[in-house]
Amino acid sequence: MYRPAISRPRVLLVVSHPSVGAGIETILRLERRYDVRRAAKLADAVALARSWPADLALVDALVLRRDGRAELGVSSLILAASPAEAAAAERSVDKPKGWVAKDAPSADLVGAVERLLTPSAKSEAGSLALFGVGVLLVVLAGLLLYLIWIAIA
Repeated sequence: MYRPAISRPRVLLVVSHPSVGAGIETILRLERRYDVRRAAKLADAVALARSWPADLALVDALVLRRDGRAELGVSSLILAASPAEAAAAERSVDKPKGWVAKDAPSADLVGAVERLLTPSAKSEAGSLALFGVGVLLVVLAGLLLYLIWIAIA
């Protein structure tokens, strides 16, 4: 399936309660950064995940408890009431990436989504960069010794 190079991240929301689902969907849509689709059942979510490739799934732990295991093929953030509920629900998805409280402030929810969608900026220095830093340190140490020698002489 063709996806343009510049697009909004796609979030698949799997929540069975209509009001809770609508509330979370509204929070994400107000950010104007996400393309959101919602499913109330795991079977619908799996079908939607196959036809609409999401970047992240927000899955309610209650849906997993009721409907069983989900193979969404995408990183999943669990919506749970407690760490224990989240731990149990994470075993029911194929790519769990953490959890967020259902009653979390909207900034915490959006922050959790952003952390999963934004790749970490870790980069290790290559051997050429380390060699360059070493040469620079040797040159600076030589210059410092030269300046000390001139000051003494």
